[in-house]
Amino acid sequence: MNLIKKKKYYLHLQNVLDLKMPDNKRWNIGDIFKVFLLYFFMMLVGIPVFLRVSKQIFRLDLIEVFGQNTTLLSLSLVVNILTCLYVFYIIRIGYGLPVTSLGFTTHNWKRDVKIGLKHYLIVLPVIILAGFVVDFVLRIFGIVPEQQDIINKILNEDSLGVLAFMFFFGMLAAPVIEELLFRGFLQSAVRTTFGKLKAILISGFLFALVHLNAHVFLQIFILGLLLAYLFEKTESLIAPITVHICHNTATLAFLISFKHILKSHV
Repeated sequence: MNLIKKKKYYLHLQNVLDLKMPDNKRWNIGDIFKVFLLYFFMMLVGIPVFLRVSKQIFRLDLIEVFGQNTTLLSLSLVVNILTCLYVFYIIRIGYGLPVTSLGFTTHNWKRDVKIGLKHYLIVLPVIILAGFVVDFVLRIFGIVPEQQDIINKILNEDSLGVLAFMFFFGMLAAPVIEELLFRGFLQSAVRTTFGKLKAILISGFLFALVHLNAHVFLQIFILGLLLAYLFEKTESLIAPITVHICHNTATLAFLISFKHILKSHV
């Protein structure tokens, strides 16, 4: 037992040392730019080109065969996985660092899960209140809040198989991938340049910005701040991933539960 405890301690110590690696031995803002440039290029150019090539050269209309939601979500998942692989390439080959330097450490995972859930329960009412406030203000000015694209897809989708795939994507794939990119990769690099506080603010802001919906920006920004804070507090991705999974699961469960009651507006 003593040997096992010592091994766990040294692994944890290595993880901490990786997170506190000198600035000149870590990835930087330039690496962030390259990764996100690749991501947006694949999403905005790569996917449309791939669909057109499949249709014109191979005579295979993927959207017609598999449906729009399944096709686009599948290709989006592929793009996210390729982006993560590029991040791993930068970390391992470019800087010779282990993957644990991104925050993939499970030494105190039970503690991190508890910390994450505790803080989420405290912040959740603020997130919900922010949604009501934004909705109320917009309606005062006669503006009908625009729903997120994923919400419209869920409300308009009747296939159980497609809904199950959406659940997998939203509950597991998206939280893990987004936390790796925004907290483990982006926030770690920003911290070395601007410090912890600005890293939390920038990480939360960019996280909300890429969701491309002004009406839910404040809610996602608050959630992003919480996720960024938890990453700094625990020096691990376990807490933010836990919170992200819980939030997405609760949101998706709510949408599915009320899908047939509220129909077109939740």
